[in-house]
Amino acid sequence: MNILRSLSHVVSAALLLGSAQIAAAETVSISGAVLKPGTYQWHANARLHDATVAGQVRADAWFLGAALLRQSALEPQQRLKAGVLFELRLNRLHARTENNSALYTLLEDFTQQVQDMPVTGRVPAELNPLQLMIPSRNPLLEPGDQLVYPTRPDHVRVLGAVQAPCVLAFDVQAQLRDYLGQCPAHAAADKDQVFVIQPNGRVQEVGIAAWNAQPANIAVGAMIYRPVSSAVLSPETPDLNKDLAELLATQYRLGGRFSE
Repeated sequence: MNILRSLSHVVSAALLLGSAQIAAAETVSISGAVLKPGTYQWHANARLHDATVAGQVRADAWFLGAALLRQSALEPQQRLKAGVLFELRLNRLHARTENNSALYTLLEDFTQQVQDMPVTGRVPAELNPLQLMIPSRNPLLEPGDQLVYPTRPDHVRVLGAVQAPCVLAFDVQAQLRDYLGQCPAHAAADKDQVFVIQPNGRVQEVGIAAWNAQPANIAVGAMIYRPVSSAVLSPETPDLNKDLAELLATQYRLGGRFSE
């Protein structure tokens, strides 16, 4: 509480005050690589930067991979997960009808992975405390918000239509093709594009064929999702790969599907 008073020139009078006894719907919490993790009272005018001041984010926190979890995002993400599971079920039936056992097995693996993914409520947000001092990057908090600050990992993941998911050592000089080359593709993989899911939850569809190749920055902690070729999928599910990539983007370290 002393640090809140000493930084009154940075935060408003409606700062977050520590309170572990208030109902979760009227609080915000901050955890992970912070000096003062805990639950704080929510006030209508409080902003993201106020929470970082209250929790005292550590210098070794990995800002790019930090997660903002919102209760208002839970229901849409529950619908997204249910929709992905429905699309996968339709495609398993399609693969069986086409006698494509390799595709059926791949889709079964996808289904189990999706079933295991928690609905997190993660939304893309700028969570670097210094950047949050810029008003346009410092939105209001919502009741029930959770901020999670992990420490920096040392790898990149390749998953999706691959022979086996890969966890690869991050190399600052490596290109997208280098990571893909280390993780053999499944026979059903799309040969023209992938989805790059940055650790801040941003999703980018990137061309990888000779005719559509695009540059892509691969940050440490990123996920590369190899989509299934639309040629082998049911025509009734044209958005399966996009939906899967969006669901993967809601996962995060220290509590999400890819925690370590």
